[in-house]
Amino acid sequence: MTAPIKFGYMLDFRNPEFSNLDFATFYAEMFRQIEFIERAGFHSIWVTEHHFVDDGYLGPVMPMLAAIAARTTRLTLGTYVLLAPLYHPLRLAEDAAMIDVLSRGRLRLGIGMGYRDEEFDALGVSKKTRYSRTLETIEILKRAWSGETFSFAGKHFNFHDVRVIPRPFSKPYPELLWGGMTTKAIERAAELDLGFACNLGRHQIEIYRKAMRERGKDPSKYSLVNSRIVYVADNEQKAWNDIEAAAMYQASLYGKWLGAANPGQNWILPDAKQIQAGAILGNPETVRAKLAEVLEAASPTELIINMQLPGLAPSKAMRSLERFTNEVLPKLRS
Repeated sequence: MTAPIKFGYMLDFRNPEFSNLDFATFYAEMFRQIEFIERAGFHSIWVTEHHFVDDGYLGPVMPMLAAIAARTTRLTLGTYVLLAPLYHPLRLAEDAAMIDVLSRGRLRLGIGMGYRDEEFDALGVSKKTRYSRTLETIEILKRAWSGETFSFAGKHFNFHDVRVIPRPFSKPYPELLWGGMTTKAIERAAELDLGFACNLGRHQIEIYRKAMRERGKDPSKYSLVNSRIVYVADNEQKAWNDIEAAAMYQASLYGKWLGAANPGQNWILPDAKQIQAGAILGNPETVRAKLAEVLEAASPTELIINMQLPGLAPSKAMRSLERFTNEVLPKLRS
């Protein structure tokens, strides 16, 4: 019997100038949504990371997860994804262990390599080393979380007789997932024996499952986390009218970033028809039906709802979230 789908909620804490909200007010609104989804029975909350963006895109993900841990008791706390090459692995191991202990084992780390030159340049990390640094970081995290004294000699990190205390509450350590979009990146999740976090679709999910089976692993034993823009209103046109400016802003910025990192490949375009086609918009029954199709086709273990788009009034996102919780979620779970 297939396990019931779990539902998560994503926040990137982006507050562009056209929102006309100061950050203290904006953060308070985001925590109102977090506390609501905990009461509503969502499984997880996810934060995502980028640095030096004018809209305040969340950079310090670990302090934010610690704050969320203090305001919740049940939600798992995930990164979607954490940019591993930009961290010193021992500091990351300490921060993650502390959050996992404070939350009594609720931390999950989605790991990514990053792609924006601006971030690597500003933080003094060579982008050319991102894959090897990430591999070393994953290895160091696992060894640090054992609670035992260890040494490490690698290409990027070298240290002797260190011990990270406290150990994580999770055993043997917090869940690790790999984030990626290209075929090669997706196959790395299987090579590294990690779960998979993906904001694309059925094709990419099948690449992961095939890669796992080819390596003699059962993909059903791993978390497979997918995400979709979801917005509930009286009808699809009303939903689009509410989110259009925010959705186009988001697509334009991601398109610019990904285009610079991958010349000639159009991952995301600020095209209204394309965005509408990929999003789940409409009245409760339409949203339920569209989500049911997505879940049937892709069969993730967990679906992250992306509703608070950058620049969307938090009151509108909250109204959509309430309708989703009361009018859509119960039918998806029945």
